[in-house]
Amino acid sequence: MITEKTDCDKHKWIPLLGINKGRNVPTALFTCLKCGDLKVGTETIKISRFRLDMGDLPIKSVSTIGIKEPLASDHTASGIIVSMTAGENLVFGDFVYFKSDGKCWKADANVAGAYPCMGMAIATINVNTAGDILLHGTARDDTWNWITVGGVVYLSIVAGEATQTQPSTTNDAVQVLGIATNADRIYFNPSKDYITRA
Repeated sequence: MITEKTDCDKHKWIPLLGINKGRNVPTALFTCLKCGDLKVGTETIKISRFRLDMGDLPIKSVSTIGIKEPLASDHTASGIIVSMTAGENLVFGDFVYFKSDGKCWKADANVAGAYPCMGMAIATINVNTAGDILLHGTARDDTWNWITVGGVVYLSIVAGEATQTQPSTTNDAVQVLGIATNADRIYFNPSKDYITRA
């Protein structure tokens, strides 16, 4: 019988790295060298072959996660969804990063420290209130108008937004957020890697 270790005796946290002007820089996301858990601020995301937890809340059994496409109506999402606290007012479709305070803030490709994007709000969430954040999956917003279906979607230089045009100004971050599967839908799978324009 195989038993799985569910927790470390003592975490050894290291920051995950991003790239800024060709150099590795630490982000606000940490991983444990011993067990692989992730940490954002004070919240620990537990990861194993069988479950994904944040704090004391189990997210879902891996065997039951399903991603639906196409989505039947406006402002719907399917995939890996967690409840997180907003650092500012968010609405459906706001692309967010996880700040060192453990809260979600609107990601922005031209503000240092406001990327990489790691999630998307799938509800209206008031500041300092918990709400649903999509980490990986599909989403539909009928106000989106992706020009190239099947094309890459990037983090925008407008806070909380996405674009199909790569940011091109010096110091802008270029981060892939996913693929447009329809004019009003996205397969959201944000890359943890990004480059910064020199």
